[in-house]
Amino acid sequence: MMDTLLADLRYAVRALRKSPGFSAAAILTLALAIGSNTAVFSVVNGVLLRPLPFAEQDRLFMLGEQSRQGGFRPPSYPTFLDWRAQSAACADLAYVRGGGQRLAGPEGIQSIVASAVSTGFFATLGEGPLLGRLFTQDEERAGTHVAVLSYALWQSRFGGDPHILGKTLSLTAGVFTVVGVLPHDVAYPPWASEQLYMPIEAVAATDRALTQRGFHADCRIIGRLKPGVTHEQATTALDGVARRQAAAYPEFNADWTSVALFPLRDEILFGTTQQLLVLVGAVGLVLTIGCVNVANLTLARAGARGRELAIRSALGAGRGRVVRQLLTESVVLASLGGGLGVAGAYAAIALLRRAAPSVLPRLETVQVDGWVLAFALGVTIITTVATGLLPALRAARADLTDSLKEGSAGAGTGHGRQRLRAALVVSEIALAVVLVVGAGLLIRSLWRLRAVNPGFDPAGLVTFYISPPPTRAQEPARLAALYTQIRDAAGSLPGVTNAALTNFTPLSGGGLPSPVEIPGRAPDPRRDPPVWLMTVSPGYFRTMRIPVRAGREFTEADLNAGTAVLVNDAFVRAFWPGLEIDPLGRPLTLHKAVQGRPDFGEAMPGTVVGVVGDVHHFGLATPAEPQLYVPFTRNVWGHMSLVVRTAVTPATFLATLSRTVRQVDPDIPMTLFGGRAAAATLDVTAGLESRQLDTWLLGSFAASALILAAIGIYGLLAYSVGQRRRELGIRLALGASRGDVVSQVVGDGIRLAGVGIALGVLIALAVTRLLAALLYGVGASDPTTFVGVVALLAVVSLIASYLPARRAARVDPMVALRYE
Repeated sequence: MMDTLLADLRYAVRALRKSPGFSAAAILTLALAIGSNTAVFSVVNGVLLRPLPFAEQDRLFMLGEQSRQGGFRPPSYPTFLDWRAQSAACADLAYVRGGGQRLAGPEGIQSIVASAVSTGFFATLGEGPLLGRLFTQDEERAGTHVAVLSYALWQSRFGGDPHILGKTLSLTAGVFTVVGVLPHDVAYPPWASEQLYMPIEAVAATDRALTQRGFHADCRIIGRLKPGVTHEQATTALDGVARRQAAAYPEFNADWTSVALFPLRDEILFGTTQQLLVLVGAVGLVLTIGCVNVANLTLARAGARGRELAIRSALGAGRGRVVRQLLTESVVLASLGGGLGVAGAYAAIALLRRAAPSVLPRLETVQVDGWVLAFALGVTIITTVATGLLPALRAARADLTDSLKEGSAGAGTGHGRQRLRAALVVSEIALAVVLVVGAGLLIRSLWRLRAVNPGFDPAGLVTFYISPPPTRAQEPARLAALYTQIRDAAGSLPGVTNAALTNFTPLSGGGLPSPVEIPGRAPDPRRDPPVWLMTVSPGYFRTMRIPVRAGREFTEADLNAGTAVLVNDAFVRAFWPGLEIDPLGRPLTLHKAVQGRPDFGEAMPGTVVGVVGDVHHFGLATPAEPQLYVPFTRNVWGHMSLVVRTAVTPATFLATLSRTVRQVDPDIPMTLFGGRAAAATLDVTAGLESRQLDTWLLGSFAASALILAAIGIYGLLAYSVGQRRRELGIRLALGASRGDVVSQVVGDGIRLAGVGIALGVLIALAVTRLLAALLYGVGASDPTTFVGVVALLAVVSLIASYLPARRAARVDPMVALRYE
């Protein structure tokens, strides 16, 4: 048996070497199909299928307060302490307070993400250290200055120093000693992989937010349910605690009478599951199209070898022997394609890690491991069967007399074989239509999104995030003077046309909503949209090129006195609807954006002196919301962003701007959380990375499907023309024009393509509904996209049909008849 198998393999290799064109086309097609599926499965395996690095992850939940209207917010630290003391449903509850710390080092001041965690945080997660140890209970209760590093922070900021344990770090909150490093795939909260952890008691004395029952920002609560306690039981128990808190603290919790629990896995993988499932479906279609294509090529080759196989059968080879030989050839093809595909998957994963490090969670866990290789092997086996079994069975069932007649006549077409190949081409085209329509919808969606006017002109804009030491915030006048000094220094640089300050740049999404009282208008908390308080310097709107619709901008005089405020168009539409309303000169009262107090801080009277255009603050896909602008000296923030418009190439201006800021104040960090630079260009496409990745991947799969479909049409017609040389020669000898021959061959191809396109459109109308959540400004059945895809497939089919048709028209009748 082994000798026979080796003989089959040697014969298969020789047969494939004699057909290099067929072999190369089949191997490359299978490599593309198997490689893309292996790469996507490796991502799905690492992100979705691989368990979280936490013990008994099914019992881990993120908890938050829920209002009667369905709103959700993280609880304050005092609320968390009540939950932990009064709830018997959770074995552990832990509080995480996110924030930043300034790290002093030889390269200057750097900002890092630092999470202050309550007692039992690591025990709740059920995770141990990679190096060293975690906090002891005594250290957590006493607030000892010890720190644990995430693996990513250890690698990026400390170069993976194996002697990091015991070293001291000079942070804003004091000097901390490193006692441990977490494993590489452990990081919570999920907003940053580079984190430093410290006991919450180490910052309790200086962080006033931990004493305020109304403070709900930058925090998370995670809990581990007790064994045997269900999600519903835990919710019921915690709802009772929430109702008691609402009665005890009505000014803070009156409307927040229930608790919502979300699996921790859902928070970490938020929005990723649907995204990856779409890609799985796309590569599944690519694999199917690839298998159909290779099966079609194999059928064509089996037809051309009809006489050879008939002679083998006539000499005594049974049908099983013929099937085994043809399947052996398919095994060789699939093995070579699978090996090449796995190599391509390695390269694709490396490219994905570089291109989208912040788009997909848990990307560091994605790798080609044993499970991925097993998947690739399984796909290769399935591909072998899919591409080889049907052609082998068809060839083994061929009638010897007919096959020998076809071989002698040179026909070799066989009506049954031709119909089968035509059906395979039709299915190829239909599946390609589905993929191309999906890619077209995403491309049009991204194009629509990029066409959204952000409300400002990003060309030539550079920003610098100013983060002074926290102690400066206690002296607002001194802090405002520092901001002004930095703005003036940047404005005097060569090539700078304008410079200004703002607490949050457009599209950044940061900020706190601020209550606004308008005389003569009763507030409606349920219907009124949030108003975002923006503090800016004079010249901000001129620097950003935000249009002033009515009134004026701020002047330097507004910094020292007065009540001047500006509002945007969305504010006017929300609070003064109607064209007859003129907002200029109207009074209002706003409150400083300060969390932790029911009234949100002291009231500030204002008078509207100008109306400006809308600016997208939370992303291009999010409609502009009401914004109210005040001079930055009226509400001095602990951080600001400098915006500079320069005639110099922005990318080359960043280093100059950083040096200038450092000269003004060397204590301002040049790098921010996650290692990114404080100086950066203002990119309007920020936040579109996930959409761009989806579009790029699905577009590449669609392009592959389109090419394979074109190859299928071309291969079928080219094979048909080759087998009909005698017929075409006779037609030309009897007076048929070459145009008639071209029209007939092209017509055959267009008819096949028409059936495939029609079938594909029907399938796409049903399937593209799954993409609705990924689209912007485009419907799942967008007629423009469908018409465009139909036109594209028609053109591709026409070209793929014309090439063999032109070859058919060039047949010399005498040569064809003499050959036969």
